[in-house]
Amino acid sequence: MPEDREYRDVYIRVLAVRQLEDYDAHQPGTLFADGVTLGVCDAYRLQAATAELRVARGDRIIGYKVGCTSTTIRQQLGIDHSITGRLYDSESHSSSTKLSRHQFDHLAIEGELAVELSRPPVPEDFQNDRLNSVKLPECVSRIFPVIELHNYVVRGKVPTAGELIANNAIHAGFIRGDGILQEQFVVQEGSCSLQILVDDEIIADCKGAQLIQAIRSSLEWLLIHTKQNGEQLKAGQIVLTGSIPQLIPVQKNCRIKVETQPFGSVEVGFID
Repeated sequence: MPEDREYRDVYIRVLAVRQLEDYDAHQPGTLFADGVTLGVCDAYRLQAATAELRVARGDRIIGYKVGCTSTTIRQQLGIDHSITGRLYDSESHSSSTKLSRHQFDHLAIEGELAVELSRPPVPEDFQNDRLNSVKLPECVSRIFPVIELHNYVVRGKVPTAGELIANNAIHAGFIRGDGILQEQFVVQEGSCSLQILVDDEIIADCKGAQLIQAIRSSLEWLLIHTKQNGEQLKAGQIVLTGSIPQLIPVQKNCRIKVETQPFGSVEVGFID
């Protein structure tokens, strides 16, 4: 990365053009195969510059994803801290949609919970006590299951946070369920569960307070991160709060379903 600030800004903009061209061609991040390396700060700058290009041509940012939140995913991707990427309206799909596997590069999915914000989060939403560990933050208006889509490809010699972040945290869209409203959720430890099924076979299963704790910790982390980067979370935005089960490659046509209690279900069919 060039040292001169003005030159670095130009360099980031040049890389952003290439990033978007690669993404459109379903070959994201080829610059990392050419030996480009980025630190975390510059990777987020590249992600932001690419987002500006997408918005300029008509796309709309509708929220954020928080990734690498669980030990399982961190070990799988070779990273030891959370990361974030932007969500785009053009990549939000309704449940039961069908998608071609060929519009992704090494397609993989995660099953997780997402939230819609009723207002910007504040630190008081995350005050830590025994009740709050199984209570949804008050800034949440709706909770719903999602199937997150990924381009699961690493082109550098080794996985790095810089490459993952610059590639929008390898996010490639999501399928959304209807979910439930905040007021419909009853605080009861152990009452939550999430299963991922491929062609009706359960391949991942988690339950208990960890599902709500993941929402709380991801939102709190994202609040701090966005403030540090001069951004602000807004009412109506969606936040994907991170997967507890592992990232699952999709190597054949299939139907994937995420079933949760008490937040409902979501499914997608993958075809040629």
